Amino acid sequence: MTADLARALVLAALLLLWAVWGVRQLRHLLHMLQQHSYVNRRLWRWLLADPVRFIRPLDLKPKKPLVFTGRAVRIFTGALVLLAVEMAEAVLIIVRTGTAWSYLFAAAFALTTAVLIPAANTLLVPVQRAINGRFLRAAGERLRTVRPIVIGITGSYGKTSTKHFLHALLSARYRSLMTPGSYNTTMGVCRVINEQLQPDHDVFIVEMAAYGKGEIKEIADLVHPRIGILTAIGPQHLEWFGTIENTAATKYELIETLPADGVAVFNADDPRCRALADRTTRVKVLRYGLAPSDRPRLRAEGIAHGPGGLSFALVDASGTRLPVATKLLGRHNVLNVLAAATVALELGLSLQDVAEGIARLQAPDHRLQLLDGAAGVTVIDDAYNANPDGAAEALEVLRQFGGRRILVTPGMVELGPVQDDANRAFGRQAAAACDHVVLVGPAQTRSIRTGLDDAAFPTAQVTTVDTLEEAALVLQRILKPGDTVLFENDLPDLYAES
Repeated sequence: MTADLARALVLAALLLLWAVWGVRQLRHLLHMLQQHSYVNRRLWRWLLADPVRFIRPLDLKPKKPLVFTGRAVRIFTGALVLLAVEMAEAVLIIVRTGTAWSYLFAAAFALTTAVLIPAANTLLVPVQRAINGRFLRAAGERLRTVRPIVIGITGSYGKTSTKHFLHALLSARYRSLMTPGSYNTTMGVCRVINEQLQPDHDVFIVEMAAYGKGEIKEIADLVHPRIGILTAIGPQHLEWFGTIENTAATKYELIETLPADGVAVFNADDPRCRALADRTTRVKVLRYGLAPSDRPRLRAEGIAHGPGGLSFALVDASGTRLPVATKLLGRHNVLNVLAAATVALELGLSLQDVAEGIARLQAPDHRLQLLDGAAGVTVIDDAYNANPDGAAEALEVLRQFGGRRILVTPGMVELGPVQDDANRAFGRQAAAACDHVVLVGPAQTRSIRTGLDDAAFPTAQVTTVDTLEEAALVLQRILKPGDTVLFENDLPDLYAES
């Protein structure tokens, strides 16, 4: 074998390895970009948080698989073209110089593979903007044709439950459509309009999520809400907003876009929401809460809660009092019910109609959802909750149940500078409510473990695992009839620990 042939075979083998590894890495990073809503800056932040991610894909079974939508196919194809260009440049360098240094220089190209997905995403911006524009124009035209009453809901937490409760209450009188699942971005809402909004829909309830300034306004400019609900302002996604003031300003964008005859609905128990309500004068303001001193349109008193649900009295602005009961769990759900009920009253339902509707409410999936487990075990599924107030309330709900109480959690994320303190406090709260704690992810749950230690929780009653699948095996081993298990939060693949 000649030296030239040997070099050619070595080069071919290296290129094959690069191609196999590169395609796998590109697919993985496309998956992560999709979970970051195709926003490059979020992907970059995720990559830079652990530089190993630049060169090694996680070898885990994803909870949310990659979906090859039209956009994903375009980005992946573009990245493959860029990968081919990189490989061709590397071959030219090696062929022209033929030195060992040229191989090392070519290897450096391979380490830049991680940038190809965000690069392809950037290069395709004009194409995606044109495609989005077509869908947005179609959605706008459909809204102008149907002309439903649009109700926007935003907040750091509570918006999904409020959306479900409002939809259930209004459906007794109106033909109502709500954005399903996680369709809470501009293009997600656009898709719901184009595919689901029908001529006979009277009401369109839109959940609005955001990770930065301007994103709520963008959704509102599409749907033009007449009623806006602000449920809470807290540290949820503080990592992205930077400050709680930025969070408040972004959520308030919904209120700022309401028309002059619009209605702004605020949680008067949340001090930041209350402050925003106080400064709102351009539109009608309605408040709800538990305290009677803040002129609420609707409030609750005499709250009692237990394993069977909640009971309380609805009290309207005139002082009319009506007892209600619901199977919903958690005192914080009283506020979510009040938000929905306040809007229902504004749209013409009577207090009696509302009370009857509350009795029929069901918890949305994975939000303090009570389930019957196998072999006499009770399961409380709160996997979609990820804020400190909600986590504390979930533990309080767990305390209402008899038998042994087991917590399974990966902790809370995206809380920015308050994350460690919040998780440590969560650990201390868990120590007072639980008999056994299963922590998912050693690094992510370190602060929770510290909080458990602060409260002198028995070390033998804490189990740390890497994945939710391992947690399930632990539960199979330790659970007995009469036990109650709380699943508190379930992190997306972005936070998986390899």
